[in-house]
Amino acid sequence: MSVEDTTAETATETADQPEATPKPTETVDFWKAKPREQEKRAKENAAARIELDELKKASLSQEEKLAAELGEAAQRAARAEAEAKRWRIAARHGISDEDAELFLTGTDEDTLERQAERFTSLQTKPSKGAVVPGIGNQPSPASIKDQIAAAEASGDIDLAIRLKSQQLAELARNTKG
Repeated sequence: MSVEDTTAETATETADQPEATPKPTETVDFWKAKPREQEKRAKENAAARIELDELKKASLSQEEKLAAELGEAAQRAARAEAEAKRWRIAARHGISDEDAELFLTGTDEDTLERQAERFTSLQTKPSKGAVVPGIGNQPSPASIKDQIAAAEASGDIDLAIRLKSQQLAELARNTKG
């Protein structure tokens, strides 16, 4: 065989082999179509699920339907009872609606009671009146004169001056009216 025969033979062999075509998974069109197929399948599955649920509901017997409704009603009643307990305990302890919503989170009456007691114990107690040093935490005396005398007796000059200013302002208002 000569060199010419070998080249001719090789040329014939390559001409017989088909061109290499890309696999379908290697094309861009394949990958663009894939999400569309999956979306279509998901929509079909959702529609089938809805249809299946409707068929299940239709196939329930009257007793099963009533039993399901009874269970739902019992759950609603339990929730309403728990809510009533919470509001009853909040009212008993003088807790506002907003604070009850936020702080009374227990599910049983004992827990709600403990939460309410703890909440009220942490609240600041309102004072019973003006505190005059030397006299103690007592309700304010009936007149400003008594308060001035108590402040001067205890040596609280600033309080005495404020009370005298208040007394002067009252006198000015009374003379105008």
